[in-house]
Amino acid sequence: MRLPKINGLVLMPSASDNEILKVENQMNTKLPNSYKDIIKTSNGLSTGEGILIYGTQDIIERNENWETQIYAPGYIAIGDDSGGGVFIMPQGEEEKKVLISDSGDMTPEHFELVTSDFTIWVKSGFLINIDKIKEEGSWSNNCKIVLIESPDGGLKDLLKIKSVFGLTISAADLLKGSKNLPYIIEEEFPYGKAKKLIEKLEDIKVELRDTKQ
Repeated sequence: MRLPKINGLVLMPSASDNEILKVENQMNTKLPNSYKDIIKTSNGLSTGEGILIYGTQDIIERNENWETQIYAPGYIAIGDDSGGGVFIMPQGEEEKKVLISDSGDMTPEHFELVTSDFTIWVKSGFLINIDKIKEEGSWSNNCKIVLIESPDGGLKDLLKIKSVFGLTISAADLLKGSKNLPYIIEEEFPYGKAKKLIEKLEDIKVELRDTKQ
């Protein structure tokens, strides 16, 4: 597949047939041919707008993270927008439709249609009217990430928070803030994504709050 000129496009070496077959066998599914066409060109890619298309090296892990098989059987997550939105396709070789879901709500009836043809979407440069979808109410608002209790693991736990949420805040600022609770670690973070990621913190006392609070 010939890819268009896209701002900040990062490509990978192509996926082999064996790599694709291994994923299909492990996930007990048939990947859409249109999706396989793109990973045979670039085995995973990202754009300057934050669009990610998963390659064979991470599609299994990502679907486990989103718990796709539990909440959306018959579908497969093939990418995300780096802001809490997950791109979903029905399973099956002839499938072409791409939908989008909030990562915190993988219920199929809440999916929104992105395109009826994956290949055309790719060639258009992954154009998507995100603002329209948000206005229609299928996405959660941003939230604050707030540390409400000093973690037992000290700096180690603070660095875990930084890593899990992918934050740019310095370790020194985290440590300083942890001594003056409650401490707002991040003022605005996609709620759906935060709701999913916060589970990885286990006993670390972090709370999600409305940005208006």
